[in-house]
Amino acid sequence: MLEQRRDIDEELRDLIHGPTRIATLDMVERELQRIGRTRASKIGAMANAALELLKLRRYQILSAGIETSDTDAAIISFSMARNEPLAVATIDRKLRAALSRLGIATVYPKRHRGLLMSKNVPPSST
Repeated sequence: MLEQRRDIDEELRDLIHGPTRIATLDMVERELQRIGRTRASKIGAMANAALELLKLRRYQILSAGIETSDTDAAIISFSMARNEPLAVATIDRKLRAALSRLGIATVYPKRHRGLLMSKNVPPSST
């Protein structure tokens, strides 16, 4: 999305008809900082651009509330503990699959279609 200079706020408004709030976890912010410092490539530049966007748009940074070094585990734990509807925006296919198995909706980009939202499927009982 950043690479294609698309506006995430605008695309979310088009996708979700109703009030939305964009926030991220402190662990995600730290992971982006680490990637931005350690990767001199395009990935590092994208991480730094995402951090700049967080700062410029003043997105809320929430505490993960879990002691782990695994950012994906923190995202899953945080999402399951919330009592309000939420969707996790990610490009990580493994994280998206894990969240889907738990019935947590995900928002993800498609190159030529913009943002898409997964169906919020209840978790299986198996």
